[in-house]
Amino acid sequence: MSKSRTILETAATVLLTSAAVAMASVYIHGQVTSGLAARGEGKDVVEVENWREETAVGIRIGPAGARMTVTEFMDFTCPFCAMVVPAVDSLLSRHPGDVALVFQHFPLDRPLSVPSAVAAECADRQGRFAPMYRLLFAKQDSLGSWDWGTFAEEAGIPDLAAFEMCVKQPVDSFPRIEAGRDLGLRRNISGTPTLFVNGRRFGGRDFEEFQEVAKKLGLK
Repeated sequence: MSKSRTILETAATVLLTSAAVAMASVYIHGQVTSGLAARGEGKDVVEVENWREETAVGIRIGPAGARMTVTEFMDFTCPFCAMVVPAVDSLLSRHPGDVALVFQHFPLDRPLSVPSAVAAECADRQGRFAPMYRLLFAKQDSLGSWDWGTFAEEAGIPDLAAFEMCVKQPVDSFPRIEAGRDLGLRRNISGTPTLFVNGRRFGGRDFEEFQEVAKKLGLK
């Protein structure tokens, strides 16, 4: 009886070990595959259909005919989003005629997500989206402690009274906010930042990673 029990226990151990190894292999494969996909290196990563037309939903910084378009789905309260901004700005500075940024609103379920998006939209109505966009991320720790007028003044918005009236409007007065979120959901986006380069999902965050793609596209 003891010998039989030992044999059964040994067999069970072998089976459990084999199952664990198999599960680990599946997990590792999934992690590697998803990592490649996020970086645009997996064979299943394809260009989003009609991505050029969809960029009209967002706010563009850079030329309309850019050879490299970085699309950002962002939330102004997201600290990881703030880390992406300097890298993309460096890319824009390096290739001013060839790179464009398209900002897409993807507000998260946070108290200041929608109000900060509204502030950016109100800045855009006075042609000051770019400085407001950069300021909101640079001064992210001041969201909620500064009033929106202080952000507007520092962003160089010319008509502060009009801006103050603008930020008091309901969110449905700014259709791009909801449109950006709807577009993100259609692309199966669940968090921020989510980036695309020329319609392909991109997992890079550093300037060097963006520059590597730029070189592949023939940008010097």
